[in-house]
Amino acid sequence: MKQEFEMSEEQLQAIYDISRNQMPVIYVGTWLGTESKQEQANMLWQKMADEMGFVWDSVEASASGKKFFYATPKEKVKPKTAIELEMDKYDSLQKIVDHIEITNGGHLRTNPAFLKLKLLARDEQ
Repeated sequence: MKQEFEMSEEQLQAIYDISRNQMPVIYVGTWLGTESKQEQANMLWQKMADEMGFVWDSVEASASGKKFFYATPKEKVKPKTAIELEMDKYDSLQKIVDHIEITNGGHLRTNPAFLKLKLLARDEQ
């Protein structure tokens, strides 16, 4: 579901500058660093989306004024807790142990290092 966002006066001015083609020109060697108005506008919306937390290509106009627009908010990713990260580590360890057992056909049944690894993976689940 889209929500309303408000851009700053500077961001609005940057949009106006693109439409008036008043963006600065960059020379790099012999390459003239100018993009089309569409490319410039897309880059601006992508930058604003990163800063403000919305999906850049979901923007729609709002009736609230020039500085307002609707966009789909980016999904907030909840960081994993230390316990969840630790559990992921041991889940991966168990997958590694399972893969080694399958691919080695039981040749490691008496290998002390592998047996310790297997025990560690099983005990931590």
